[in-house]
Order: sequence, then C-alpha cells, then structure tokens
Amino acid sequence: MKPCIVMQTDFGVGGGGAMYGVCKTIDPELQIYDLSHVIPKFNVEKASASLRNVMPFWPKGTIFVSVVDPGVGTARKASVAHTCNGYYVVTPDNGSLTYIKQEFGIDAIREIDETVNRLKGTEKTSIFHGRDLFAYCAAKLAAGVIDYAGVGPAYPVSEIVTFKIPASSAGPNEAHGCVTELMDTFGNLETNIRIDQFESTGIRQGEHVRVRICHKGATVFDKPILYHRSFGYAKPGEEILYNSSTGFMGIAMNQQDFARTYGVDGGSAWSLDITKE
Repeated sequence: MKPCIVMQTDFGVGGGGAMYGVCKTIDPELQIYDLSHVIPKFNVEKASASLRNVMPFWPKGTIFVSVVDPGVGTARKASVAHTCNGYYVVTPDNGSLTYIKQEFGIDAIREIDETVNRLKGTEKTSIFHGRDLFAYCAAKLAAGVIDYAGVGPAYPVSEIVTFKIPASSAGPNEAHGCVTELMDTFGNLETNIRIDQFESTGIRQGEHVRVRICHKGATVFDKPILYHRSFGYAKPGEEILYNSSTGFMGIAMNQQDFARTYGVDGGSAWSLDITKE
C-alpha cells in the first residue's frame, strides 16, 4: 500500500488545491489529507509544534508536507527528512523540523534536487515551492517513482536549522516551561511540560495550582486554577490545568476561550510557571 500524504500550510482554507492537483497528476490513486492550512502566517515554530503533536497518530511511512516558508525562493534548503520513528517530512529547512528533531529524532535528511524533482514548466518562478517542489517531490516519493535516495543529496543532520526551545523542568510542587502553541479553535494552550514530567511534582488531580504566564518577562496571567482530568470538573468560565491528549500539560477555560480571554499566544517567548497552592 502506498503511503499517504498529509499537508499543512499557512495558505489559508483551500490553499492547498494546486498542491493536490500536482500530486494527483503523478498518481491519481494517492491518498492526500489535510492537517491544517491555517497555521498562523509565517509562524515556523507553530508549524513545527503542530507536526510533533500529530505525527505519531499516522501510519508509519506517512509523508508529511509542511509549507510555512517565509524564505521561499531564497538560499534556504528544500528538504526531505526521515525521522527515527519512521516518517518523512517534506519541508523547507527553516526551523520547521525543530520539535520533530527534539521529540523523535531525525536519522537522515536530503536536499531536493531541483533538476529532477521540480514540476516541469515552473523553472522561471520561485514563489510557490509548495506546489513546484514539495508537493511534487512528495508525490513522486509516495508513488514510488523515486526512492528516498532519489530525492537528492544527503547532508548532515547536525546542519538542520532549528530554533531555541526553552527547557522544561519539574520537581516537588512546581514545574516550569513555556506555552508552545494554541491547540485548537477552543483557545486551549499546549505547554512543553510532559505529563510524566509533571507527575514528579507530586501535585494530584483535584488540587489547585498557581499558574503564571509571562510574555517576554511581562506577566499576562497569574492566578490559582484547578488541576483535574478534564474540562467538566471546572465550572463554565473557570480555568483548568489538565493532561492533554498530546502527552503534554494543557491549560484551558471550560466552555470559553482561554487564549482570547487573556491575550495569550504560543511560542518560546511565552514562559510558564506552575506551583502548588
């Protein structure tokens, strides 16, 4: 069975149409799915976190096409990474692989050879690599037209472009990290504190914790909230700390939008401190 292709971009709803067409031209039987086309524009960090959160739930061998590419057409590499847990990521090497490299590991990376893996007839334009390089190369790989070596020359994994990820830590009665992203349309927050890491605090579900969120040193949220297993244990409009479905700690408001209410966003500039009340 041929691997499926999963796409994410910052192009907006419906923005992947031409990319779909290119893939189907290579092989009409390819299965193509959308992860998201509403990644915040130019937000490479969000794209990387989004990939990390969904990758393990797709079949091994799935080919992810991630195009959030503020440097399209410049000297940044167009690449295909192979992860240690058995997936491919077709993407600009601009930081989008950061969380993948940290979480799962990358055992090989290749630069797309444009002389053989570029959509014919597009050589005079450099602004739509999502269509002309990434979708085209991903489709050839998925269809078996090329193998991984056929993508292009390998280069050292150590040269992959990454952004700095704040460290998370936990100990008795406290945990520290950052808000990595807004998880969904409900305005819930995803953190970089793992559930098993948080367990070392000794804080139990049903207890209250003080959560402090800062943006570049300025406090935007600081109050006690409930820690429990799911949203319904808090009253509507109340904040809650919970174990997220991604394996990390999450923060939400029951039946309201936490991010919009408090003006919180995701990224390494959003620090987080949790202490037992």
